[in-house]
Amino acid sequence: MKFYITLFFTLTIGLANAQTISLKECIALGLKNHPDYQTGVLTAEAATASLTEAKSLRLPTIGVDVYQSTNTGRSIDRFTNNYINDVYNSTYAQARLNQPLFQGFRIQSTIRQNELLLESEKLNLASTQNQLTIRVIQAYLNVLASQELYAIAQNQVLTSKTQLDQISKRVNAGVLGKTEELQIKTQVANDDFSEITASGNLRAARLDLFQLMNANLAPNTQFETLNAEIVAKKYGNELAENALSNLPEVKAADFEIRSFDSRIKAIKGSKLPSLSFLADWNTFYASSNPEQEFFEQINGSRNASFSLGLSIPILGRFQTNPRIQTASIQKRMAENRLASTKLVVNQAVQTAIQNYELASERYNNAISQVAINQENIDAIQSQINAGTVNSIEFILAKTNFDRANSNLVQAKYSFLLQEKVLKFYENGAWDL
Repeated sequence: MKFYITLFFTLTIGLANAQTISLKECIALGLKNHPDYQTGVLTAEAATASLTEAKSLRLPTIGVDVYQSTNTGRSIDRFTNNYINDVYNSTYAQARLNQPLFQGFRIQSTIRQNELLLESEKLNLASTQNQLTIRVIQAYLNVLASQELYAIAQNQVLTSKTQLDQISKRVNAGVLGKTEELQIKTQVANDDFSEITASGNLRAARLDLFQLMNANLAPNTQFETLNAEIVAKKYGNELAENALSNLPEVKAADFEIRSFDSRIKAIKGSKLPSLSFLADWNTFYASSNPEQEFFEQINGSRNASFSLGLSIPILGRFQTNPRIQTASIQKRMAENRLASTKLVVNQAVQTAIQNYELASERYNNAISQVAINQENIDAIQSQINAGTVNSIEFILAKTNFDRANSNLVQAKYSFLLQEKVLKFYENGAWDL
């Protein structure tokens, strides 16, 4: 927790000074600030407190009582056992101890139940952390992709304006007609519109990331780029088995099921006898005995007792069996939740593999598109310079080239996202 607090202030200062922020720092800031994760932290802390409370049931209860009273009218003198009719003061003190020795294994079972529930909540917290992590990763990659798409859009405008300048010079020289210039101006306007759209998408992506981190938007913040080396890997059916072994939500559901076994044992323990050790110490003082001072009476009247208490339940209003039945039903519900979780995990893994393979195919296709269209636009540019091709062909070639570059960026970051998801399923840890 100290790490997150330190990192929070470091990142706050960094964002204010428009420094570069990394993916790891974004995730850490999101975990520090996001209420969903903090709710999980508080739930785990509550489970820890419940375990401490359960363990305290093994400890004795110790108490001291002191009573001060004034007596009037007819009463019995505690020292002489004779009737008196006086006004006098009395002080009574008692110390008591109750140590449970055997409670039908209820205490042990309750402690074990809370231990399992604590482990379950810790794993649920890890699951919440993973869910927030993938959301931050997705938002972060969206920012990086939007930055590249915006750069492409800016380059599109620059290229179009450069071409317009060349065409305008030829029109002024009478080499080309006005139509050629108008067509290029139309392309410039279209590229300007695309640049505005790309800029808006980038601002929206940045806002989405900062909102996910629950941090104030810092418009000038730069984001650290990621290693974009893309090497496709083949994933098989064993990935689902790894995911079921690694994912905390699956382990959490298993701990929850086991906790109900301990709960049932604790309830059944209420049918068994319980044994306790009891001790008490008593003393009193009464002003009706003026012959002895206060401390003399306290010392002279003290007495103590020690005992073993055996409690045997005979009839408990038939509440135990319904409680056992309720706990058994809750256990079956937890088992059903585990089965549902495993089903969701299997489906998520299958979908992730399919998306990964599709992203790999799209990326390879996009690389080919860029290479082909780069060669084509270079040839068109040479022909334009030689005056052997019109602006329509240039616009078509440029549009195809720009689309290929955009496809490549989108395919690249889609692949990176799916790759990180599959590596997490495989290893149980995020590759950041």
